[in-house]
Amino acid sequence: MKVHAPFGFVTGCHAGDKFMVQATLASMRYYCPAVPICLVVDGGFDVSDLVKEYGILPLRVADLSSPEIRNLVSGNYRAKLAAMWEGPFEHYVWLDSDAIVWGDFTPQVYADVDFQIFWSEISIPPDATEIPSWLPHFYFDPERLRHFDAEFDWRGKAYFSSGAFACRRSAIPFQLWDRTESWGRQSPGLFAWGEMGTLNYVVYAMAQRGELNVAMADLQHISSHHGIDELKEDCANSDWHFPKAIRRPRVAHFCGRKPFLFDWQAYSRPFTIARLEHHRRRRSNLGAWLAIMNEEARVLVGKVKGRFARCFDQMGK
Repeated sequence: MKVHAPFGFVTGCHAGDKFMVQATLASMRYYCPAVPICLVVDGGFDVSDLVKEYGILPLRVADLSSPEIRNLVSGNYRAKLAAMWEGPFEHYVWLDSDAIVWGDFTPQVYADVDFQIFWSEISIPPDATEIPSWLPHFYFDPERLRHFDAEFDWRGKAYFSSGAFACRRSAIPFQLWDRTESWGRQSPGLFAWGEMGTLNYVVYAMAQRGELNVAMADLQHISSHHGIDELKEDCANSDWHFPKAIRRPRVAHFCGRKPFLFDWQAYSRPFTIARLEHHRRRRSNLGAWLAIMNEEARVLVGKVKGRFARCFDQMGK
């Protein structure tokens, strides 16, 4: 896809999470109405309704011009990377489909860097001597990585969730990414959690070599880490609508437990507000709630079917 604008938002979805990305799109349009949006579509399902509703630029994985990129990102967690190499914006903010724009944070997105990490806490001290157990679990195994990149220093880094970040188009060369992926095939378990471990390593390795201009900003809120008090305060008087004033604009990322109403252990109010905002564009308030109930019922049925299928598979062994 040719470049359409200097800056934009990018999100993506597979068929199964289209109902969630609707909330992501609604939040983008509400808080940043002038920012163009690209939707990475992995699959042949219809998104014409979203094109009509939000004026999005669909980027279908099947239509990528490079066969190598298409083969790498098709049908898996790497679909988000399509925007890095063939997206429509010179500079963009990526949001997973379980994340929403929570206030206009775009003034805090730096236009003069190649990659902006939406995190600010240094995860491991620069003088650490032991590898924490969470690093190979969530990101990569430094011991194995030493066989491929002996110069890389894993200490003193702010390891981040790849559900939200800002990036310059083609800041990470495809050939470099593909080579790094080949290390994972040679050493299974080297990188963890989809593309997240690979992305963290590549960003910090390139920065260490002076090949990538990287900045950090506290722009990603994850409830399991930051808690929910701030979000509750923002929503206190909003009556299930987007708050007009957000104390600290950022991305609210609902990773881990997904923000479903039926999951009483997950704090879902901000994401539910975004879902309602989407449905209210075409329905009454009651109709919006009924639409969400219908979506939740389909998710529950899918989960029950999945559990039964796994049980039958185990019984057949």
